[in-house]
Amino acid sequence: MRTLKNTQNENKIQTRASKLFQAVMILAMLFVASDIYAQNKEVEFDVYTNSAAKASQYLLGNDVALRDCASVQCEKLTTLKIGTNVRLLAKSEIAQTINGITSRFYKIKMGPQVGWIWGGLISQKTMVSQMNPEIKFVFGEAGVDYKGYKRFQIRAVKNGQEIDKIYVKSESLNHDLVSIITKQDNKYGTDVITLCNPDSESCDVTSSNSYIVFKNDKLMQTTTLVALQKIELQQENYAVSCEFENK
Repeated sequence: MRTLKNTQNENKIQTRASKLFQAVMILAMLFVASDIYAQNKEVEFDVYTNSAAKASQYLLGNDVALRDCASVQCEKLTTLKIGTNVRLLAKSEIAQTINGITSRFYKIKMGPQVGWIWGGLISQKTMVSQMNPEIKFVFGEAGVDYKGYKRFQIRAVKNGQEIDKIYVKSESLNHDLVSIITKQDNKYGTDVITLCNPDSESCDVTSSNSYIVFKNDKLMQTTTLVALQKIELQQENYAVSCEFENK
């Protein structure tokens, strides 16, 4: 016959087992997260001393903090708008990881201003719109989502203002695979950005999306360009927020 004492002991054992299971799961999640961050490839750029041409870059983030030294603790001198063209003069010795993105601080010059910005806020690939040369598309990493999946972002920019932005989830995407279809090859009447090697027979960069289309001032993802004129913009296809802690 079960006694009250036996029941209480069983409940204590079950509670301890439940807490132990929760602790193991938390440790496993932390291990996976740390492994993801450890595998992050550093976002890096050439500086002026290596290549004057490649040292000219555009900003991926908006209201980017220009600081007086290479740290988020350094004094903020001013903020720079998205799409601003800067020249990279030097880089810090130590890389820092912010929001899942690893990069160094870069000493930059923009007009008469000189200071340091974090490399995760610099565009890794900048493309000029083939339909409107005043519009640029800036590409770069966007850290990881709450499930630990790596993300990239593309932002449409005009005159220092963001028009729209979109996330792309992928473990293999990089700036070398991103390109815009040139005007002479564009048969669609709107900007189309490919997310794979255009010479490859396969375009399997993400699980379901291989192109970014800019239509009616909106960025959207699609797997085919056959019926481009019939594509309807879906709310879930573009991001509504992409903030960085470095601002």
